[in-house]
Amino acid sequence: MDGKKVAGATVAAILAVPLMLVGTVVVLGGAEARAGTCAAPASSVDGDSIPAEVAGFSDVQLTNAAALIDQAKRLGMPLSAQILVVQAAIGESSLRSIEYTDAVGTVNGVAITIGILQQDESYGPRSDRLDVAKAGEAFLSRLRGVAGWEGLEPSIAIHRVQRNADPNHYAKYRTQAVQLVEALSGSKVGGGACAGPGGSVIGQVQGDWANPLPGAAVTSPYGPRSAPAGTISTGPLASFHYGMDFATPGRPGTVLAATDMKITVASDADGGTGAGTHAVGKTLDGKLTIAMYHLAAGSLQVRVGDTVAAGTPIGTEGATGNVSGRHLHLQFFVGSYDNPWTPNEPTTDPAQILEEKGVL
Repeated sequence: MDGKKVAGATVAAILAVPLMLVGTVVVLGGAEARAGTCAAPASSVDGDSIPAEVAGFSDVQLTNAAALIDQAKRLGMPLSAQILVVQAAIGESSLRSIEYTDAVGTVNGVAITIGILQQDESYGPRSDRLDVAKAGEAFLSRLRGVAGWEGLEPSIAIHRVQRNADPNHYAKYRTQAVQLVEALSGSKVGGGACAGPGGSVIGQVQGDWANPLPGAAVTSPYGPRSAPAGTISTGPLASFHYGMDFATPGRPGTVLAATDMKITVASDADGGTGAGTHAVGKTLDGKLTIAMYHLAAGSLQVRVGDTVAAGTPIGTEGATGNVSGRHLHLQFFVGSYDNPWTPNEPTTDPAQILEEKGVL
């Protein structure tokens, strides 16, 4: 549903971020292995062993997810299709077959887009669109008709079927979809797998800027500070914060690209640096390299080589690496680097630039 359908300082690194437990998720060993896993045959769901709760969903939501997963299996489609149909349904209805919609899907007071996948009359009679299995089959049949869907960024692949006003709308539901498919079908995906190859252009690249963590508060600015309790920091990191920290109240937020950039690092492993799950991107004008540290393990939605527009979801705010709590550490390096670290490359205060651009 969701109303969007349309017919100063030098040196840089991670600051005060523990050099310890970095929950590493192995992504099945490289692009070839990843592609093989994503193309693997779909698995069925054992209806007698559905858990009580997965990824915040329960009861009829899990039953509905299982029905969608089984439709992909019945149609002979791969594991990646199972994840996509569940991801789409989370984004449209939170996995409920609903008879209502938003203003965009309503004509003369009557809901036109309905059901678990918010489908319009082109998908068939009302009863079919409210039938979870039939709605899933209809989505998957149209997905098959999308040229090269297996290689598209997941939200873009879904968008080609659903035609949401925001092609990136479904990206934030990726992690939950993977968790559901793994828990219900027994398949093992691994962080970031089945997300399409790098080299995609995601979103409208037009020089815009965006708040990197909407709804979050700045919890630690750029500049001098003592290392936070519970972290391990030595040398220049012990007395200076080379980035700025954001934290979202209540629940983890979605980390967004602050501006258009080309992704040079997207990894659940930090090599002992303390960054945790992190992504790095170079602005297209070559003036800045932007690093985003401590994302939730397995939440990355971009790949090395992708060019992403401002506002593109990168991953989920987390607490991986050398940290004392959940937050995003945002770091701006001055210049263009593939994989910059403090104290090797100069940094600048992100707040000054974000405020200048009107997004903070």
